[in-house]
Amino acid sequence: MYVQTLILLFVAPFYLYYRHKQAPKGGLPKNLSEHIEQFFLSKASNWLVFFWAMSEALFWFVIPEFLLLLVVFMRIRRKRELLIYDVGGTVAGTIVAFFVHVSASGIAHLPFIQEKMVEQTNAWYAHSGIWGLLYQPFSGVPYKVFTLTAQNHHFFILWFIIVAVIVRMSRYAIFFGIFTALYPGLHNFVYKRYVRLVFIATFIFSIFLVRVVRTYGPDYKVNFYKGTSVLQKK
Repeated sequence: MYVQTLILLFVAPFYLYYRHKQAPKGGLPKNLSEHIEQFFLSKASNWLVFFWAMSEALFWFVIPEFLLLLVVFMRIRRKRELLIYDVGGTVAGTIVAFFVHVSASGIAHLPFIQEKMVEQTNAWYAHSGIWGLLYQPFSGVPYKVFTLTAQNHHFFILWFIIVAVIVRMSRYAIFFGIFTALYPGLHNFVYKRYVRLVFIATFIFSIFLVRVVRTYGPDYKVNFYKGTSVLQKK
């Protein structure tokens, strides 16, 4: 419930703006899925995606893919437009992160961040330079750890942004392809039960989030590359 509550609080200002400026008057429609679909068709959802991605590069703990992939099952033709706002938010957050000086202990105190995540990211950067970003998509280490530690390695910000966007888009391409392939067979089922399934998806995401955090607990051994331990537990 903790993660679900925070997600609702994050979305609330953008939804309220949509209701105030654009939504039809007269209360919620009987079909809640249709109402959510109309929200994702609005300009307010563009800025929700933008600030979601920007915040994820700085402090937010829910990846943008979680939000965007939920949109795949909606009858929205402007999915690519939302993706552009996501990339824009990622770039904006990355730039801000380069000018925000946060200590390693400060990063480790962010929600759902472990000290070993910071140490592991620094190890990847030390071994692979800017290409240490290649470990991010499937390592479980949040993107903000990579952005907030990057300044200590004196990377050229333009190249860092280019590599970061390419790496993150590769993960999008995989998941987007899978969900798009499932759309014809699952659309009607998901559409009719959308709100319920969103809460289930959030619950599953919460479980994986906690599992990743525990993986990088005190017993984790930091590796320069897979199979070589360079930091033993004290």
